[in-house]
Amino acid sequence: MKSVYKVVGVLVLAALVAVGSAAKAEALTISITPSTQDAFVGNLVSVDIVASDITDPIGGFFFEIDFNDAVLSGDSYTNDPDSKMGPAPLELSGGFAGGNGSPLDLFFIADAGWDETDLGTAQGASFILATIRFMAVGTGLSPIRINAFDISNWDGSSSLPAAAVNGSVCVGPQGSTVPPNCTVPEPGLFAMLGVGLAGLVVARRRLAGKNA
Repeated sequence: MKSVYKVVGVLVLAALVAVGSAAKAEALTISITPSTQDAFVGNLVSVDIVASDITDPIGGFFFEIDFNDAVLSGDSYTNDPDSKMGPAPLELSGGFAGGNGSPLDLFFIADAGWDETDLGTAQGASFILATIRFMAVGTGLSPIRINAFDISNWDGSSSLPAAAVNGSVCVGPQGSTVPPNCTVPEPGLFAMLGVGLAGLVVARRRLAGKNA
């Protein structure tokens, strides 16, 4: 009967995405790790989806991971790389859109032979839910966003409240010896630039008036 609950749980995960986490107090933290990293065109880039602050064992998950196709191309992924959800889990993964493009949809259900105690002992307070590998194909900044997700409890009967923390990868030119720079100007800098441009417009108009 427990395995039936788990299968039913994964079938309702996607339907729960829109309402699952937002309506509840935050508990779990689901984060892209490392949160930021540098790479160069032609490099493989690896990130983990990490669950932390775990108080109830995780029995399954759904993720939609979004990234910039012009900067990163999906290479591969591994669900539960450290086998914290059992030795024989049920894997239902949608994969990368368009072969290797954004988004990546991941579905995963724990081993039906493991109960709440087994999962809790294996998972502890934190573990890696999935590892994703990308190929850096273009220069610039690619956010890696957890656009939609749902985390089920140990038997798939309910969703666990969670908050997502996104990440990013900055990619520089192939063969460069200079660290890539994807710095986005601070809001204050934008404001100063705006004042400066406004001043130039006023000065130009005054000059045009004198020459008329």
